[in-house]
Amino acid sequence: MQEMKTKIKDINQGDVLTFKASDERFKVLLCTSTHKEISPKNFTFAALTIDEQEKPTIETIIDSDFFGIGNTKNDYFKYSDEELERMWSIHPELKPYFLGSYGLIIWRKDLMKFQDNFEIIGSLKIVDNLDKNGNGSMNASDWDYLTDFFNGKYISILMGRGQKLFKVKSIIKT
Repeated sequence: MQEMKTKIKDINQGDVLTFKASDERFKVLLCTSTHKEISPKNFTFAALTIDEQEKPTIETIIDSDFFGIGNTKNDYFKYSDEELERMWSIHPELKPYFLGSYGLIIWRKDLMKFQDNFEIIGSLKIVDNLDKNGNGSMNASDWDYLTDFFNGKYISILMGRGQKLFKVKSIIKT
């Protein structure tokens, strides 16, 4: 019997979405920011390393990694001292730089066409400006592209774009 999924009505920063890619394995996106005030509306996500046969839990997600970069210090999109200390305690190799994520942008009008393929499995209180402190993004607004991208290609593509792996727990607010 197929389990009943709740229809996604809204997506907010920190929401954790899971979906099955074309390899029939669960993958995860973490919403790092939203642009909902004026059209065109969009959501930016970080790609996580989750690649599971069973639906992942929030605990599994907190212990996983995301793709990003240690970027130069930035005067526009600062983190609090507490947030930086948490990042640096988990990733001391970053200090004195800021941690940023690689963005996967999905436009709301496109997401509505394939929203039933996603399930929100929870929400994490993450730092603001994570994607703004990253160094790249890509349009991921096509379902076929997204499921094919997460069918093993995304790791080599993102690593080829200079992205590294960082612990999700390093960006959670305490």
